[in-house]
Amino acid sequence: MASPFKVATVPLVSVRGDASQNVANVSARLADAALQGISLVVFPEANLVGYGDTLNLRRRELETLAEPLDGRSIDEVAKAVERSGVAAGVGFLERAPNGSLFNSYVICMPGGVRCCHRKLHMVEHPVIECGEQYTVLDTKWGVRIGILIGADNYLVENVRMTALMGATLLVAPHRTYGSDSNGEAALQRLSTEQRTRSHATESVGGAGWLRRSLIARASDNGIFVVFSNGSDVAAHQDGMIIDPGGQVLADHGSSSGTMLCASVDLGLIAGSVGQQCLAARRSDTNAPRARSMLPSANGYAERNGTAPRGAIALSFAQVSRIRQT
Repeated sequence: MASPFKVATVPLVSVRGDASQNVANVSARLADAALQGISLVVFPEANLVGYGDTLNLRRRELETLAEPLDGRSIDEVAKAVERSGVAAGVGFLERAPNGSLFNSYVICMPGGVRCCHRKLHMVEHPVIECGEQYTVLDTKWGVRIGILIGADNYLVENVRMTALMGATLLVAPHRTYGSDSNGEAALQRLSTEQRTRSHATESVGGAGWLRRSLIARASDNGIFVVFSNGSDVAAHQDGMIIDPGGQVLADHGSSSGTMLCASVDLGLIAGSVGQQCLAARRSDTNAPRARSMLPSANGYAERNGTAPRGAIALSFAQVSRIRQT
């Protein structure tokens, strides 16, 4: 690793529809993180928008909330990153050059690099489209970051594919926008049938399941996982940092602060059982899944538009042991 790498998760409660205030909150946290020697701060899904459940919003309202990747809010976050020297992962509603809307998450790096992932399993609103690609980013710290948003993390194969692409740290932003039948923070819906009003009160699993699942995914794949869960309700805030052996390094439930941090020791990855299992996989068993998951095209050049700051993203859906750069 080129230099010490320390990561933090900040499960903020965002202000609905007030991007300026949400950006100001992000900027303040980055300034605090710089004083603690933190390299990357992970904020929740859709934290710049403040909305999780968008089902009742009209398209006109969504378009008002949406911004391009080089829009004002992301530009302001990028400026805060440059001032602090701390990378930031933030969630926003993206308006693509062709007018399509996506639930997206961007990591802004010092130096101007922006890596954007579009949520793969997007059923919260019929107007917001699903992304088509996995996203992995190389960093100067020697950590290879994968991004999965919200319900993307529920499916075992999404995390496995990201790990097979070489990710050593999974950024897992999430947002809770309801409670299950037991009053526990509910999981997001994975299908349009679950999204309908007739199913709104049904329990599809609680936050406890998600926490256990993420610990298992870190152990299964031998990767670090940084989880940041935002909510409209402070009681549903949550955050964890998990190591490749499935040990929880930091947990919002055991801390009174809103910023949790931990050091990333890449030496734990190579020696993990999960990485040993990945290395032992038969290469010929990867082909069927690789063919079924190939995207139509790499859309990052299009979604980045004319941004001049050297933005890059490594987004592929094919399984390979060869590093993609």
